[in-house]
Amino acid sequence: MNCDTAKQIRIIDLLEKLGYSPKRIASESWWYISPFRQEKTPSFKVNLAKNLYYDFGEGTGGTTLDFVMRYNNCDIKSALNILDNSVFSFVQPTVLNTTSQSEKNYEITSIKEVTNTHLIQYAKSRKLCLRMLKKYCKEIHYTLNDKSYYAIGFKNDKNGYELRNKYVKMCLGSKAVSYFSNNSNKVILLESWSDFISFLTLYPNTEYQFDYIILNSVTMLNNTILNESNTYLYKSNKVKYELIICLFDNDKAGDLATEKVFDTYGNITVDGRLVYQEYKDLNDYLLTINPDNSV
Repeated sequence: MNCDTAKQIRIIDLLEKLGYSPKRIASESWWYISPFRQEKTPSFKVNLAKNLYYDFGEGTGGTTLDFVMRYNNCDIKSALNILDNSVFSFVQPTVLNTTSQSEKNYEITSIKEVTNTHLIQYAKSRKLCLRMLKKYCKEIHYTLNDKSYYAIGFKNDKNGYELRNKYVKMCLGSKAVSYFSNNSNKVILLESWSDFISFLTLYPNTEYQFDYIILNSVTMLNNTILNESNTYLYKSNKVKYELIICLFDNDKAGDLATEKVFDTYGNITVDGRLVYQEYKDLNDYLLTINPDNSV
């Protein structure tokens, strides 16, 4: 498949396969809940005539190919492979967390150490240290709508799992942050589990020098980190850290998240993105460094 062919695939068809249906249709404009974050008001618009999308929450948009690259956090070559692979036709829909999962349509059937060959290959393609991956992540087997799947799973503080493999990015259960305490007076804020493992891959000797808060979505920032009642950064109504380091993505959402943390916590906040300022995120930087991560 080439780029021109990929761009002819309708974005609304991809959204349907991912489990998203339009919340409002106004002539050629179809409005959806954004597939990139949690929200209640649709801010993701598809222009049916032009087959282009625009996400008002991020201020970004583009073609079918742009959507697949953004959704899967991959390059053009990988996006074309995804669209060309028949597996994409059977990609499971994202489990949305806007409602209770009491009548859930999924079941976790197995939680074990990451050993699956395809998952290992995916981790290697992201240059993630397998030792760190196996320490902080699990191999999750689950059924969804009566079909069986497996993925790398990263547990959050509400016992939900962020799932990822070559084709799928989703959450099973309640959306929440993931917190790791090493009784440090310094904490690092990251957007995703892959950023976290990328950081530990790049700087393994610093693993126990910091506490870590992985948002699992920048949309979690307002309800947790910026809320004075949160117990992650506060203790007895006082900030319990001397240093807060933000390692968010180099995009509009990451800029805004960093700015909000600065506004809330002031001069104890540090923007740590300087080291990878020319790259999208920590994993993109790691891919460029290209170390040997076979351990």
